[in-house]
Amino acid sequence: MQVANRAVRRAVMRAGLMLGLAVAAGFSAWSAAAQQGARSIETIPGMPPVADRNNLYSETRSDKLSPAVAKALPRVYVPNLKSNDVYVIDPATLKVVDRFRVGINPQHIVPSYDLKTLWVTNNAEGRTDGSLTPIDPETGKPRKSIAVDDPYNLYFSPDGRSAIVVAEAFKRLDFRDPQTMVL
Repeated sequence: MQVANRAVRRAVMRAGLMLGLAVAAGFSAWSAAAQQGARSIETIPGMPPVADRNNLYSETRSDKLSPAVAKALPRVYVPNLKSNDVYVIDPATLKVVDRFRVGINPQHIVPSYDLKTLWVTNNAEGRTDGSLTPIDPETGKPRKSIAVDDPYNLYFSPDGRSAIVVAEAFKRLDFRDPQTMVL
């Protein structure tokens, strides 16, 4: 478990570094715009406006998040494709608080469109027994996996009507019901 804890800590540190770099890049862009006397920060079409030009992340406070995530546990989920487990980390303590088996070769953990489920994509690389494992974010516990062809990654259509499974080995996108994952 000691080796696993080190791997988990490295994963959390990498994620923190990536977030730090993203924050720095965002601040740098804001700073450059502010120095040019820009009155507002332009975003890409379809994105919400920046509510507070002095704090790009002002809308990410817990009181501003979707009510769908109000009861979600503050956890970091780390897939381990070597052991076919997901490690659950408490970000306040950086301690592994749970670990559970999922399908073969877990790749990514993706929030559902409605934010009520986290999906582990177990692509079973080189095999035919891929699956999606749902995790309840309120309990941090997995539910029964669903057989799916090679789910390397998972996306949702902009309107939330379709889950899009990237069946990488088959070079196809499978459109599924976002609740049941039926093709």
